[in-house]
Amino acid sequence: MPARLPVSCREVEWERIREIASGRGQTIREYMIEAALTVDPAPKAPALVLSEDEQRLLAERVERLADGMVAEAGRGQGAIAWLRQSVELVLGETLGNMVRQGREGEILPLLIEVFGEEHGAEVERRFRAWMAKRPPSG
Repeated sequence: MPARLPVSCREVEWERIREIASGRGQTIREYMIEAALTVDPAPKAPALVLSEDEQRLLAERVERLADGMVAEAGRGQGAIAWLRQSVELVLGETLGNMVRQGREGEILPLLIEVFGEEHGAEVERRFRAWMAKRPPSG
């Protein structure tokens, strides 16, 4: 005697199964059996390990970046300007994302927590001025 397996699903899913089976010229039973026997429930995930060549390339790029930072730091004031520009870039992008996510009300409390009352308010003022100069995204 054939095995029986009751299947439960939402009406919209059942309708989609019916449409697919009909489109293939199959009964629902035939389609469900074929799908169960041919679909791989665990497709192979991409490798999370870098190849030897990729590791070497990454190491070379990090080394060049580190050498550049050390050389820049040796020039004195340039390193401070570079660091400031980097922090401004990261902060601007983070706060911009918060605005785009509708989280503007969280910005000032966050800046006050990080920079203190006086400096947090000043950072927010500068951020708002910077955002006002940017073209609208979308």
